[in-house]
Amino acid sequence: MEDLYCEKTVKRDMGKKRKIFPVVLITALVIFLVFLNGIPILFGWNIIYFTGMASFGLCYLVYRLIKSFNIEYEISVTNEIFEASKIINLKKKELLASCSIRDTEYIGSVTSDRFKDDIEKAEFTLNCTSKQEYEISDDIWYVCITQEGVRYNLVFEYDPEMYPIFRRFNPRGTQRVDV
Repeated sequence: MEDLYCEKTVKRDMGKKRKIFPVVLITALVIFLVFLNGIPILFGWNIIYFTGMASFGLCYLVYRLIKSFNIEYEISVTNEIFEASKIINLKKKELLASCSIRDTEYIGSVTSDRFKDDIEKAEFTLNCTSKQEYEISDDIWYVCITQEGVRYNLVFEYDPEMYPIFRRFNPRGTQRVDV
């Protein structure tokens, strides 16, 4: 028996916030640093060492904050293991969910009849799509999972290569698709 593997990575689009937030943050930082370093000089205080260190620390903090907006989601299916991970700034990988496909209650499109009921019954929903608010279309699928008494849904962007793996390990719980 051969190993089955499929992986899909999507980059989160933050929309207008992604473009406006860094500009506003850097502008505010520059104005604050002018006051932080300029006022002591105007009064003749020789504390540039302390204000310089504070300026450096604030610049680094703003840099890290702006870089934290670079988010990707990775959905991988290896044999019967379904995993969803969040990748921040292409460095830090955080596992969001991991489960066996056999243990999932349902795998299907968000346009299915079950989706509305599953959303209402779930305690929370993980959105691993490229948009902050997922849209209702056939390209967006979800997995209904119950682990350790917690029921949740994981919404992701569907890749047709995943379908045979879903059908192989959970034929009853996977939505039928005409291939």
